[in-house]
Amino acid sequence: MDKKTENYTVARRCIRWPLVVFYSMLNIGGLNAQIIFQKNTSIRKTRLVFLKTLARQLMQEQMEYRLTLDCLPKQIKLRLNEYCNITRPNVGEIQRVQASGRCTFCDRSKDRKATKVCTNCARLICRDHIIETCPDCFEAS
Repeated sequence: MDKKTENYTVARRCIRWPLVVFYSMLNIGGLNAQIIFQKNTSIRKTRLVFLKTLARQLMQEQMEYRLTLDCLPKQIKLRLNEYCNITRPNVGEIQRVQASGRCTFCDRSKDRKATKVCTNCARLICRDHIIETCPDCFEAS
């Protein structure tokens, strides 16, 4: 077992014994997962390819969740989209415009400025008139 875990290990140099035990458990878990996978399927993968596939599958759900966060910077979202091979359409997303103007739906006496536009008709909308919906509800309407 040591020979197999020796080539591709997650262990790092450290002096804290709980961390050493944790790294050993991860190595053994990866090896056990590969053995079980090969016994249940007839697919033979090298250890490196199997561990990379396993790591990607374990991260996939977390990366998809992070893509839904609004506070995540655009660069990180773009990289996650590339890495996950996910193309999410910007359905129902309100776009910003450079110049501001009056809200189309407010009275002129209120004089509310707006910087966001409707994706369908491109009319200016203030914060009070924006209705937030999920993509599924937006498609249904």
